[in-house]
Amino acid sequence: MAQITFYSATTQDEEHFRQLLGASGHELTFIHEPLSHQNLTPNSEGIATFVTDKVTAEVIAKMPNLRFIACRATGYDNIDMSAARERGIVVLTVPTYGEHTVAEFTFALLLTLSRKIPASHHAALTGDIHEQTISGHDLAGKTIGIIGTGKIGRNVARIAKGFAMDVLAYDPYPNEVEAARIGFTYTSLSALAAQSDVISLHAPATKQNYHLVDDQFLSHVRPTAILLNTARGSLVDSASLLHALQENRLGGAGLDVLEHEELLHASNEAVDFIGGTLGEDQTAKQTINTLKGLPNVLLTPHNAYNTQEALDRIRQTTAQNITDFYEGRTPNQVKETMQNNGQLLITRHCESEWNALGKWTGSTDVHLSENGFKQAATIGEAVKEIHIDYAFASQQIRTLETLESILDASGQVSVPYQRSESLNERDYGDYTGMNKWEVRDKVGEEEWNKIRRDWDHAVPNGETLKMVYERAVPFYQQVILPMLREGKTVLVVAHGNSIRSLIKYLENISDEDIAHVEMPFGSILDYKVADDGRMEAKSVMKIDLVAPPA
Repeated sequence: MAQITFYSATTQDEEHFRQLLGASGHELTFIHEPLSHQNLTPNSEGIATFVTDKVTAEVIAKMPNLRFIACRATGYDNIDMSAARERGIVVLTVPTYGEHTVAEFTFALLLTLSRKIPASHHAALTGDIHEQTISGHDLAGKTIGIIGTGKIGRNVARIAKGFAMDVLAYDPYPNEVEAARIGFTYTSLSALAAQSDVISLHAPATKQNYHLVDDQFLSHVRPTAILLNTARGSLVDSASLLHALQENRLGGAGLDVLEHEELLHASNEAVDFIGGTLGEDQTAKQTINTLKGLPNVLLTPHNAYNTQEALDRIRQTTAQNITDFYEGRTPNQVKETMQNNGQLLITRHCESEWNALGKWTGSTDVHLSENGFKQAATIGEAVKEIHIDYAFASQQIRTLETLESILDASGQVSVPYQRSESLNERDYGDYTGMNKWEVRDKVGEEEWNKIRRDWDHAVPNGETLKMVYERAVPFYQQVILPMLREGKTVLVVAHGNSIRSLIKYLENISDEDIAHVEMPFGSILDYKVADDGRMEAKSVMKIDLVAPPA
């Protein structure tokens, strides 16, 4: 018999879980307050947590018998997954319970704001009715921008279509089939911000999505737009949101979740106990208090999930997760996948002075051409919505000039970067400086293609692709991959052959098939990788550049 403790448990939770698990023989303990160091049950073999329960590394360290954490939610960003993984603790979630529930609540927030229902209610109670102050806006014909098109986001789109709204969407992994079926259009993040009358957030709380709505995002929005967040508080920089509202750069906000929402009802005396430093939390508390006082802000206490039907689904699935665990099955176990690792962006250096002449450049230091600088600036414009944490380039000047131009045009000049010879272009030996097409005419098409493409075809006094692979891939594994595991977004600006080497490893391409792979010109490869560094997902961002001469 094991001790299992339920935190943040309501009276109804206790009643239902005793019915669902009473026959299991386990000792069930119910604590109505959120998990804290004061109410830990060190002997518990399992804990069932709510989104307000912070399971930190310190909490895990104080529970030596802990074997599983059953999250009564879909998200698990309140769990220190690294600490759980190190201890071999299984984390279980409720994969789906409220895709309609949360979508319906999203529109409840929107209608309440757009039709000024709180002010109308107050006017009805007091008789102080001024038509102008309670005049709202139609939704029909307006544009809603949905960030995140999972099940909830798509249901929001369906409801919006029912209100005769136009629907835009942003998702790094678009679902074009569903977009066509429902009738919405994918666009860039900045275009969505600029064109939407309503912006609704339905993205997960990942490191990549932290403060997705910040000063830069809000600089694009319409001053009459309404922002809705029923997803996770960390998606929105609360201080930036407050400033935009105070400066009339945003029309209103409906927030069911908030950054530091645990401070929403905390007394000033309790703030330093809840977490973080006193100064940081007092600032967050002050921001929340100010938001609470704004007439165009509607706050609800993380309540979008809260219907009897959804709660029943959460309880049923949580109870089944616990039963399954003790029967050796964990179908709803969190498998840390691509969303926990960072984003790897790879692009080729832009046109160099020798590229423009059709010469094999190899390891020779050659500057970008005038057209090359323009190309790099175009790439920078294309990635300005992606927050880059770190960048890499080869030791050749053309990759450095490309990288610096990209960062400058994207407004991210402060991004740290490193140059490495491991990413250098292939040394073309005796062919260096020769015109590629003249070499083709001299050696013949077949030999020429082998020189350019084959895995281990000899080049007089030069390198094979295999030799480039043997320096580029270990560098990726030892230097770049650890950053990706930390959730960082990394940009690599390299050369055709060093990139082909990385592609070969990332996509597990055979020696024979690598001859048919080329880094597309005017493209950015966007990878999500597993912990072993191999590709889990890939998308290609096409950029309209003026190609070098053929």
